[in-house]
Amino acid sequence: MQPTKDQIKEYYTAALERCLNAFASLDDKEWGKKASDHWKAKEHLALMAVTQEVETLPETKQALAGEPVRIPGVEKREDLRGFRQKSMESVRDLSVSELIARMKSAFEEHIRILDGLAEPDLDKPAQSPTWDRAGTVRDLFSASYQFLARQYQEIRRVAKKKMPHWIGAGTPDQARYFLDRTFHYMPLLLWRDRAADMQATYRFAMEGEGGGQWTIRIADGRADSADGGPESFDAEIRTKPELWMDLTMGDLSPPIAIMTRKVKLGGNAGLAMKLSTLFGEEG
Repeated sequence: MQPTKDQIKEYYTAALERCLNAFASLDDKEWGKKASDHWKAKEHLALMAVTQEVETLPETKQALAGEPVRIPGVEKREDLRGFRQKSMESVRDLSVSELIARMKSAFEEHIRILDGLAEPDLDKPAQSPTWDRAGTVRDLFSASYQFLARQYQEIRRVAKKKMPHWIGAGTPDQARYFLDRTFHYMPLLLWRDRAADMQATYRFAMEGEGGGQWTIRIADGRADSADGGPESFDAEIRTKPELWMDLTMGDLSPPIAIMTRKVKLGGNAGLAMKLSTLFGEEG
């Protein structure tokens, strides 16, 4: 089921609060540590602030006004990596406190926009240069919520003792909401050309607290998602919610996950291994 406005606000607000509380606990040394292959923790914080300012807020306002999406410097998905690098560099020399303040302000503005909407507004058409096809305003809020969670996990690598895992730190309902939004958002991130000749049904079974089942079908260069598991599938991925997030974030190697049985595959294993090349903002 699609989340209501009240549900979106509840989980989105809680996600922002969790990030702000965690970030306030980090010291300058931790902010200066490398958090990912290319960026330090502070640079991920800078990315959070500026992406919300120059991408998410304009996209949301344009969609609500019925205007085509316009993000100067991003004409196609392949432009996104370079655009975000330049955007991040434009603010990374600010202090951590300034970046946190800008990040907080930008996300709170997005939540205020949500607060002023009627339920039907969430179903208005929306677009993003990172998407395979048009979505809805609801999808823009879903993307921003997930961005918070994923950047939290990126920054968490420099301070795991202070920042518990995103899935484990929340309630089972929060974990379930994150997974539900992830699987329902994935079809918008399909790389159409890589799936042009595919006809496949994926079953995702997340076991334990906060888990559930979801289906993604790919056919004729398009992906669609559904709640629950399909009656039959071509490929199955079975794991725990926390491990699924680690897998998609690059914190868990697919071969190791499979060898250690942390992730169990069913059906066509080749199709399961292909997932990482089929979906993603930056390819």
